[in-house]
Amino acid sequence: MSSIYGVFGGSHDPSVCLIVDGKIKFCVEEERFTRIKTGDNHPEVPRLALRRVEKESNISVKEADYLVFADHVSIPFANSLERTYTSYPHHLCHAASTYYTSGFQEKCLVLTMDAGGNNDSINLYTAENGELTKVYSDVYAANGNLAMMWGYATRSIKGTDGNGLFIWNLCKDEGKLMGMAPDGEYDEKFEKLFNNLIQYKDWKFFPNNTLGKTRYIVEMIRRLGWVDSDKKLANFSFALQNHTEKLILEFLEDIHEKYPEYSKICLAGGIFANVKLNQKINQLDWLDEIYVVPAMSDSGLSLGAAILKTRELGEGFSVPEKFNDVYLGFEYTFENLKKCIQGKPIHIEEFDAKKLAEDIDKGEIIGWFNGRMEFGPRALGARSILCKPNDLSVKNKLNNILKRYDTMPFAPVVMEEYFDDLFTETKSKYSGRFMTLCYDTKPEWIEKLPSVIQKSDGTARPQVVNKMTNKNYWEVINQFRELTGIPVLLNTSFNIHNEPIIEEPCRAVKHLTDGLLDKLVFENYVLQYKKF
Repeated sequence: MSSIYGVFGGSHDPSVCLIVDGKIKFCVEEERFTRIKTGDNHPEVPRLALRRVEKESNISVKEADYLVFADHVSIPFANSLERTYTSYPHHLCHAASTYYTSGFQEKCLVLTMDAGGNNDSINLYTAENGELTKVYSDVYAANGNLAMMWGYATRSIKGTDGNGLFIWNLCKDEGKLMGMAPDGEYDEKFEKLFNNLIQYKDWKFFPNNTLGKTRYIVEMIRRLGWVDSDKKLANFSFALQNHTEKLILEFLEDIHEKYPEYSKICLAGGIFANVKLNQKINQLDWLDEIYVVPAMSDSGLSLGAAILKTRELGEGFSVPEKFNDVYLGFEYTFENLKKCIQGKPIHIEEFDAKKLAEDIDKGEIIGWFNGRMEFGPRALGARSILCKPNDLSVKNKLNNILKRYDTMPFAPVVMEEYFDDLFTETKSKYSGRFMTLCYDTKPEWIEKLPSVIQKSDGTARPQVVNKMTNKNYWEVINQFRELTGIPVLLNTSFNIHNEPIIEEPCRAVKHLTDGLLDKLVFENYVLQYKKF
């Protein structure tokens, strides 16, 4: 059996995965260590992440049995590692990352879409018995590209600051536009704009040069004042989201017509970071289940490359498996924490789920640092901030503390036992464990959960949690349910807006001592800062 390093870097979302004896040991993203969001750091390689994995695993990259990259390979970085390596195609790595972690034992479709990798921006595969068969691909230079439309619309829509830097950036701020889309309304001029940018028919997105046209047109409408108010920007976002959904759903219907016997689909690539789009796909009546890999962006490529090598060696993933969880980063002990709190007036108590639920019900904001860090863009109860979901004043306080836009919806974490009571859709709960798609909320719950429900369309992006995967996390929600009748908490990522999610305990303690939190949960301890 072998040790295999999978690496992606040199573009955006650099990451490292280590598989040992057929099992995933670590998967981590570089931004957690550089403390610079990936969208603000093009191009970057996972140098710090690799060093940490080497240290924690006691397996150096030179001593590992195999080193594999996902294309495109950063040749200078690869050469700096001073050992032989191989690489796998970009979209094949996306496909591997989602199919082989889907758990789909029956035949399914695998669709990957992004701004481009190698020469492709779309690949479609049929999959059965652990084998992927590519049945369609496009050449991004010759076709329209929805991911490029989103990236360069995001980058151009706010212009630049006084230093000439873009205010919003691609691979980072697209979620702001998606988040405000439900607040917008139909505007004919925006519909015409996006129709001119990109259309779809007969398996082709067209015309080409989406990047150049998007940059030019969005810059022009910004200068003309078409998006100079929140309402106008929301209308622009509505049209962008609506047009994207329309074209991809048309594409999926063509796929279904050609492959009618398939009722499950795996998704990967940056376009599927769009949880509203994923909801529309999940609602297609011919699909029984969808799965979006938790690291759907290029950060998941390192995992895909390592899986492909594992399969090639016959050491694992002969058929799709399921994640028990995606807590694949590093964990810290109380000894690590002691170094961070030394000399600070911090009171420490034993973890008490009932007392913590009472604190949350009083309106307190809780930092949650528990176990190994999550892999992917979502906070899933390892590095989270928690508060009550039924009080808008607490939501507004949290927005101010974290310097977030109010149009960016917060997410609910929901006890698995009560998921069907809250949401109308019952499909794709496995993917829902990783907060990768939205669901429609039942009417009787919309008013009860104003802080975590999108106010304009009644949707939410829940994390479905059970007692087996994160016991303390589940127990606090359960105690809150017993206290209030609500089996939900507000869960957001443990970071200030525009910073990556935190990785290590000293940063969590700084949030506490800076007054951003009322309490900090660290494993089985609760910390409170006592200022004199």
